[in-house]
Amino acid sequence: MDKIKLSKEQIQQIAAAVMMAALGSFVYFKYFLKPNLESIKKNKVKVVELTKRVEDLEKRAKKRERLLAEIAEAESAWTALRAKLPDTQNMPNILQVITQMARKHRVQVSNINPMSASSAGLYDEIPFGLSITGSYHDVALFMETMGKMERIFHTRNLSLSRASPTTEAPWISVSVSLTLVTYQYKGG
Repeated sequence: MDKIKLSKEQIQQIAAAVMMAALGSFVYFKYFLKPNLESIKKNKVKVVELTKRVEDLEKRAKKRERLLAEIAEAESAWTALRAKLPDTQNMPNILQVITQMARKHRVQVSNINPMSASSAGLYDEIPFGLSITGSYHDVALFMETMGKMERIFHTRNLSLSRASPTTEAPWISVSVSLTLVTYQYKGG
């Protein structure tokens, strides 16, 4: 093969081109590629951190949704409980309910005696002494209805005795004395 002969000027031009290419490569690497690679590396770390943060926030959001559902359920239960255990005595309403239910079930109330309330922790017990007459089944339905009222009513100290029917109320067969207890929430 023939050797290529280059002039001194051509060798200088090639050397200058190689040096320019090396210098260009160095400048490109130093000022463009290296900073971009470092930026990419930092951004990858940030992406990983942000991904973890997003996952954590999504978990917290799911927990929040679950907690909000639990709170709504608890508030609903609390509202229902407040109806059963109001925070006021409302004596006229209690007496009205007793007389209405007695009338509904053909039970005659001969005596309602409000008794002193007693404390039982978070609530007060409000007892009433009742003397009623009616048929056995009517009295039983009256007590069942009172037990199923929205406000809690509980029967204690039940005493039954035979009663004599009258011309106005021939269905009367039993005389009952009992303590009817309702409750009042005190808070806490």
